[in-house]
Amino acid sequence: MELLYLLLLAFTVVLSTHAREPPETSIYPRNEVLLGVDNVLICHVTGFFPPPVDVSWSRNNVKVTEGVDVSQYRPRSDQTFHMFSSLKIRPAAGDIYGCTVNHAALQEQPQTKLWVVPQGDVLSPCLTPVLLSGLGFTVGLLGLATGIYFFVKGSTADVSDTAVNKKKLMQFYQ
Repeated sequence: MELLYLLLLAFTVVLSTHAREPPETSIYPRNEVLLGVDNVLICHVTGFFPPPVDVSWSRNNVKVTEGVDVSQYRPRSDQTFHMFSSLKIRPAAGDIYGCTVNHAALQEQPQTKLWVVPQGDVLSPCLTPVLLSGLGFTVGLLGLATGIYFFVKGSTADVSDTAVNKKKLMQFYQ
């Protein structure tokens, strides 16, 4: 009976130690972000004990429930757990997505991580082919103009110039 009491006490200490540590949360996209192209945001919640953890999503401060998926709790080597939640998105300029996590260790003060759709480095998928085609066309025109210039220059060269240059070259090698 005394052994059972010690095991129960040890389990309670472990539970209370882990329950005081809030989970860590990170949010990131699955693929490269392109405006208007379907993607998935992933919210990774780690370092919590015991389960459960409540994860919810928002877009521009409005709760989102469609396109949400939640993984099972997975144990870690330090006796805590981690899990993933994902949200299907179609990013638009200015969108702000939030992953809100609630756990007993947070004492009814949920933690929210935000992810803002990048604006400066992201090209619209419709614009990318147009820019690349325009660049290719410009390089092609420059190559054509350079070829015509050298062709015309070579065909109008003075024949006597060519003979003089040939004579100098022959004298050099003798």
